Amino acid sequence: MRQSNRSGDLTPASLNIAATASLSRWLNVGSGVAGSGLRPPGMCEPNWVEVRLDADPAVLPDIESAANDLHGVSSASFDAVFSSHCIEHLYLDQALPALCEWRRVLREQGFLLLVCPDLQAAAEMIADDRLFDVAYAGITPFDIVFSHQGLVSQGRAAGHHWMEHRSGYTLSSLTQLVSQAGFEGFAGLRLRPRFELWLVATVNKRSEEALRQLAQQHFLHVQRQQQDHSQKPRP
Repeated sequence: MRQSNRSGDLTPASLNIAATASLSRWLNVGSGVAGSGLRPPGMCEPNWVEVRLDADPAVLPDIESAANDLHGVSSASFDAVFSSHCIEHLYLDQALPALCEWRRVLREQGFLLLVCPDLQAAAEMIADDRLFDVAYAGITPFDIVFSHQGLVSQGRAAGHHWMEHRSGYTLSSLTQLVSQAGFEGFAGLRLRPRFELWLVATVNKRSEEALRQLAQQHFLHVQRQQQDHSQKPRP
C-alpha cells in the first residue's frame, strides 16, 4: 500500500517497496486518481515502480505537491519523470521552473516523457472555422485551447482551478523550453490522431539511434501520421 508523505519527501520504506537494483522508479507528475489517465507504455513492465505526485489531496497522491515545486523530493532519485496533460495547466513563467525541477529529481541516465496538447493541430481546425467540431474522443479545438469546460466546472465546484489551461505549445516551442531547462537529448512526435505532442528528453546527450529507440519504447503506439524529430533544437 502506498502512503502519502505530506512533507513531500519519499522513501522506499514509505511505499513498502524494497530498495533493489532491479526496480526503476518513475514519477507521475499531475497523476490524478490512481490508475486514471494516460499510462506510458514502456513503464508498465513489472520492473518499473510508479510514484504519483499531484497538488490535489483528494486524489490521494504519494506526494502532495505542486508540479513546479518539488522541494521535498530528493535530487537524482528517479529514473524517469512522466507528465501527461499537466504542463499546459501551468502559467508560462511556471513551466521552466517546473521542468528544471523535473530534471533535478532525475538520475544521470534518466529521462523525461512529456505529453501535452498540440496547439498547432488545434489551430488548423480553428482556421477552418471548426472551433466546436470534435477533434478526437469528444474533444474540440475550444477544449484544447481554453480547457475542457466540463472539467473546469467540476474543479470550480470543488473549490480549485487546476483544470484550467494557462499555456500551450507547438512541438518546436516545447522542445526549446525543455532545452532551456538543461536537458541534452530530444525525440519528439506530433501524434495527430490524438492532437498531442509527445516528447522524450534525456538528462545527458545520447545518439540519435538511442533517442529513437527510447521514443519507440515509451511513445504511445497508435495509427498515426509521423513527424519524428531526434535532435537538439535550433537556437
